[in-house]
Amino acid sequence: LVTLLTILSSAAYGRHRFIGGREEEKQAKALAAQALEKLSQQAALHAYDPAGYRENYISVAQLRDDVLREEFSASRRKKVWERVQRKVEGNSNVRPMVREGRSGDVGRVWEWVGAVGMIESPPGTGDRRKSGRVSFGGASERLLEPRDEGDVSAVQKWEEGGKPYY
Repeated sequence: LVTLLTILSSAAYGRHRFIGGREEEKQAKALAAQALEKLSQQAALHAYDPAGYRENYISVAQLRDDVLREEFSASRRKKVWERVQRKVEGNSNVRPMVREGRSGDVGRVWEWVGAVGMIESPPGTGDRRKSGRVSFGGASERLLEPRDEGDVSAVQKWEEGGKPYY
């Protein structure tokens, strides 16, 4: 009877650990995606306004506290953050480094080195086009007058001819 009780309790504990590990992994993936989004956003803000956003990186400790603000258990925070850290540092768009901040404190930071998305311009500062250029005129000023057909030139295709030289 004691053996059966021991087997059942160890099976229940194993199931609990397995399900808990899957939940931690799911949470770590979501938090890593959130951290990568914040890093990408910081790099985009720095590229858009270097004077306003001086650093293109974020301190790992600050990012951890921001991302894990709903988790209050210290041991669970540590386990989840270790998984998040492995996922973020395994991403080729993130460069981990040690930097000195403006206040003089030295700490570990993550810098986004991947492609930077376009920041939407705030209202009243002009329209932002797909090309990234800003137009301070209205949309009506961007419309082109139709050309007459005699104005169109023929497009010629460049022909190399022969084999390529390597």
